[in-house]
Amino acid sequence: MSEAILVLDMTQDSIAPEARAVDKRKAILPRVKEFLAWARKTGRPVVFVCSARRKTDKWFLKYWELANEIWKPGQAPIAELYDTQKDVVVHKRRYSGFFDSDLDLTLRELGVTSLVLFGWSTSLAVATTAIDGWQRGYPTAVASDLCISHAWGGHTVEETQQWSLEFIEAMAKSRIATASELMK
Repeated sequence: MSEAILVLDMTQDSIAPEARAVDKRKAILPRVKEFLAWARKTGRPVVFVCSARRKTDKWFLKYWELANEIWKPGQAPIAELYDTQKDVVVHKRRYSGFFDSDLDLTLRELGVTSLVLFGWSTSLAVATTAIDGWQRGYPTAVASDLCISHAWGGHTVEETQQWSLEFIEAMAKSRIATASELMK
């Protein structure tokens, strides 16, 4: 079984000063870097799945600011995490990394049969990608301590994180584990 690591929306724009939960995001970057080093050392492909917004994207711009604009520097993976020689980048237009992208084809070309996911937002990109991955036959795991959720509907970041992970576990049949547990 070949396992790939999917890094969701960890872009330069995602850690800009005006980004949501930026302090919490920056705080986990050393653990993310350690986990990615382990993944590469063990031969697991690392795929950065990055939002690729366009100025013409009326649906997203109705609800969100224009961040991660395609082909702009902010849309690139966070430099300290990205190995330009080994890692793959897939652009996505919506929350799920699979929706109308070439992620599934890329994974199949890499011989991938299972996935470990993390990134932001747990309740959006991680959840929808995990569900879509499961529907395509990929067993999934989520590195719970390498994810950050957004505060939604009067819930705190921590509350949203918890119910998002429970939702992913139930609906995508994902294993929820810390990075340390996954590296064992």
